[in-house]
Amino acid sequence: MSERSFAVVALAGGLLESDFRRAGYDVPNKAYLPVDGEVMLVRVLRALRGARSVTQVRCVTQARAAATEPQVAALCDAVIEPGYDLISSVIAGFEGLGDEERVLVVATDLPLLTPAAVDHFTERIEQIVPLDIGYGFVERRLHERRYPNVRHTWVRLREGTFCGAGISMIRAGSVRRVETVLREFVAARKSPAKMASLFSPLLALKILFGQVGVAELEHRASELTGLVCRGVICPDPEVAVNIDRLQDLKTVEAILRG
Repeated sequence: MSERSFAVVALAGGLLESDFRRAGYDVPNKAYLPVDGEVMLVRVLRALRGARSVTQVRCVTQARAAATEPQVAALCDAVIEPGYDLISSVIAGFEGLGDEERVLVVATDLPLLTPAAVDHFTERIEQIVPLDIGYGFVERRLHERRYPNVRHTWVRLREGTFCGAGISMIRAGSVRRVETVLREFVAARKSPAKMASLFSPLLALKILFGQVGVAELEHRASELTGLVCRGVICPDPEVAVNIDRLQDLKTVEAILRG
């Protein structure tokens, strides 16, 4: 088991998506959606707080939003105002951390996240040395055995078919160095073709035919950033079960109700 050696930046900013508003939800953003009777952000923060490998939890969310849910402040070491977009919010969450500190960047739309899943991810991180950026991903067969009705954007590689996880690790001193690259990756994260095009046209073509390996992607990401970047395969599909749309919420509630 990992020692307690990871800070967390939990991202809960932004505005509520239109399909939730049309369905009658009146909350600051999707992190505050009720999931089977409990606020999703509280579920995620409780899982993070319960992980043995986590030293502190910083929640990037609007202070006025956090004030509507007292448990949010109780489960956090700090509530930090978001920036003007996702990456500026990430950077805000890193302010004041030492350059060598390892930070888990976690989405707060992961209602099935567990302390064990967080610790399993950090255990994998501990095994990769050196490492500046670790991107979590989940294998499709594992995911569909447990959650066959959960939709995802899948990418076919030589080693198998995968989706991205809602948890990654960034060494604190690296985040500003890769701000531009991170913005490009965030913009492309839901499109395998756009993601591949950030690497090279040839790589995009090879991904289309499933002819790219994880090591090749890691090598190119390291070239683009000047940092050590690695994919981190996650043994727990809960790190990838996220809520983007109203139908996702309904699916997760059905899972929780058995």
